[in-house]
Amino acid sequence: MMANPATELQDTTFFTDMPVGEILRRTRTHYKRSIEDIEHALRIRTEQIEAIEQGNLEMLPGRVYAIGFVRSYAEYLGLDGDKMVDLYKQQVMAAKGPEPELYFPIPASDNHLPPWWITLSSIFLAIALLAFWFGENRAGRKAVETIPPVPEEIQIAVEEPTPPVASKVEIEEPEEAVIEDKPVEGIILKIHENSWVEIRDKKGKAMLSRVLKAGDQYYVPDRPDLTISIGNAGGVEIEVDGQPLRKLGEKGKVLRRLSLDADYLKSNFAVERAQ
Repeated sequence: MMANPATELQDTTFFTDMPVGEILRRTRTHYKRSIEDIEHALRIRTEQIEAIEQGNLEMLPGRVYAIGFVRSYAEYLGLDGDKMVDLYKQQVMAAKGPEPELYFPIPASDNHLPPWWITLSSIFLAIALLAFWFGENRAGRKAVETIPPVPEEIQIAVEEPTPPVASKVEIEEPEEAVIEDKPVEGIILKIHENSWVEIRDKKGKAMLSRVLKAGDQYYVPDRPDLTISIGNAGGVEIEVDGQPLRKLGEKGKVLRRLSLDADYLKSNFAVERAQ
């Protein structure tokens, strides 16, 4: 008996086989932003931005900083920061693996020293520490007693506030970077109702085969040889280069082996404009 695909779905809200760094890079180039623009706006160094786009975790200062950089970068480009961070953890952090555990050997007890010798040594050590502590306290009290009082003239001078110096330099506030509201290039699946979705290449290899939940989005890899099968055509919307296509079918309709070539989808499923 075939298992229900819904039982195999992991508790996530965002699925894509495209690396996070590639999504950020494509979005940045789509908005015609250079790495220098990102560095100036977010105060993230060029090599760290390149490391994020290339998925090179070793070039980043640490896990916490890497997550913060990805969130800031994604939100600056108008993407969902939380979803991009979750995806980054799945793709990069999971690939790195857990931090290795360190084990330190426990030294064996020294049976050559008799218990009475250990006890005597501990007593002498305690006496020495007490003597040192009392000596430090006595020296501290003497130092406090020998400090002369602050002269009245100095106290008055300190209490009088220094008048502020008027600044003649006009500081120009930096202009905030304005991002034009342009769609992201490529094919995106937007899930409005739970639906089983399967994407395969021309050799039959499954790129995706699972139940996607309402509210999920899936970035389709940029390959013209892919086809898609949908278990609930009425619950899945396809968007090409930021333009939504017309309805694929009614609720519950099964759609099999639809080509995911962008030109094909535009020519056959484009929304008809009113004349």
